[in-house]
Amino acid sequence: MTPSTFDDTLLETFIHQFYGYGNYQSDFWLIGMEEGGGNSYEAVVRRLTAWDKRGRNELEDAAAYHQAIGVTKLFHDRPVIQRTWGKLIRVLLNATGHHPTRESIRLFQRDQFGRRNSNHCLLELLPLPSPSTNHWLYVQYSQLPYLADRASYQMHCLEQRIYHLQNRLLGHSPKVVVFYSFNYLAHWQKITGLEFESVAAADFYVAQTAATLFIVMKHPAAKGPGNAYFDAVGQYIARQMPH
Repeated sequence: MTPSTFDDTLLETFIHQFYGYGNYQSDFWLIGMEEGGGNSYEAVVRRLTAWDKRGRNELEDAAAYHQAIGVTKLFHDRPVIQRTWGKLIRVLLNATGHHPTRESIRLFQRDQFGRRNSNHCLLELLPLPSPSTNHWLYVQYSQLPYLADRASYQMHCLEQRIYHLQNRLLGHSPKVVVFYSFNYLAHWQKITGLEFESVAAADFYVAQTAATLFIVMKHPAAKGPGNAYFDAVGQYIARQMPH
């Protein structure tokens, strides 16, 4: 495919309507900044086209969607463990009383992670995939003025998406919401309307209502935290989550 321009009408619909993977009716919500990927014009077009053909769903089934965009290595018989997902799965397994091993993480990713009938959903504050915060290809292939740079994009999207996530939280009241990335703590507080407190010696933040335990932890792809950190987050959730 020769790069030209995105279908900006479809792109704008995706920006306002796509939120991630899994099941809003679930107990566990995982909320990050943005999805990785989108390394090229062609990769973004594949995502947009598949999302359009599959019904423009607010939440997708992660396995079926990735199969549709040609990313099969994460869900075939013996999948590669995706770096961010592997740590999120470690949290989920600990939170539900399971001791994670590399193989149990691999099987969870293959069979359960981000699925429509799962016990969790995987949501993103910002909608467009990007391999890093320093990478911004959208200005080259879109005429949407707010995609001129990342700062304009964030200014355009954040308020509306924060409001939407607030409404989804009010409508579903999950037992646990895990936000990942300390850099976006102000946004996580705005979504919840709560002040987070640091857990002594644990290096994560918590807030709680009668219905929901909220956690802010380090990003799984950040340098520093190892498996023990994400095990500790999951074990804390197991002890503290509402029943």
